[in-house]
Amino acid sequence: MELLVLFGVAALVTITLMVAATMREALRPRRRTAGWALARSLPSDPGEVDVPFSEWTLDLPGGIRLPVWDVPGLRADGPVLVLVHGWGRSRLTWLPHLGDWRRRGSRVVMLDLRGHGDAEPDGAGLGDTDVDDLIALLSRLDAPAGTPVVVVGRSLGATVSILAAAESDRIDGVVAVAPYETLQVPLRQRLWLRGLPAAPIAWLAVQGLRLIGRRPRSTRAAASRTTVPTLVVLGDHDPISPVADGVAIGDAAPGGRVEVVRGAGHGNHWALEPARLDDAVDALIASCGRVPATAASRS
Repeated sequence: MELLVLFGVAALVTITLMVAATMREALRPRRRTAGWALARSLPSDPGEVDVPFSEWTLDLPGGIRLPVWDVPGLRADGPVLVLVHGWGRSRLTWLPHLGDWRRRGSRVVMLDLRGHGDAEPDGAGLGDTDVDDLIALLSRLDAPAGTPVVVVGRSLGATVSILAAAESDRIDGVVAVAPYETLQVPLRQRLWLRGLPAAPIAWLAVQGLRLIGRRPRSTRAAASRTTVPTLVVLGDHDPISPVADGVAIGDAAPGGRVEVVRGAGHGNHWALEPARLDDAVDALIASCGRVPATAASRS
């Protein structure tokens, strides 16, 4: 009997430590800062890829400071493009592809989300407070009334973009690459990849995150409330954002279009099918301002 009690206590302590570690990792991902890029001889700002830019800070209540790069686009009549990175990434994510976005827009804006890159202080928003931050950024942009705003996000950024589109009337289109349904999904998937008991630990971690103010939100439910064109790009070998979840999100959006890239994982979609995805993005941008389709299309 005593042995069983000791075993139970040990199991409880182990699970508690796993849950705490999962929460800590989620809230404090490794930072991809300008210093991180310099240490690896990578470009640390748009100027290092020969692109003019200005830099400013989105100051928010509670001492939150989110750094922003603001880049002029190459298409005078194009939309304002807001690029939102994924978890554990930063605005540095977009530098290798900046030319592709500049040719589509009149302006390209990139920010570091809470707890990422050079943002201050620590503490990731995890798709909850990030939504309000993105909406605050849109208000700060002061884009001309007739200029569409298209938000482009990857993973966490894709989820945040859809959630914000359900709440803000200043978003005219969304490109969502590898979105997931709720916060529990990426937590569970990352644990599963490590061979850990994913489902119970992820569920408990989400409950703990709720207690400190990180509400898990349903991306699918938000997608159903959007009224703008939405392109969802997925990989059928994605270990973090299951393709079935992404298809359900795209199908829920009244103006949804889903593009599934065969063989793609979590971040190599364009490497496998650049022409098809470029055409899909260009079609979405061209459709901004039109009445969205009544049903999602899928390729």
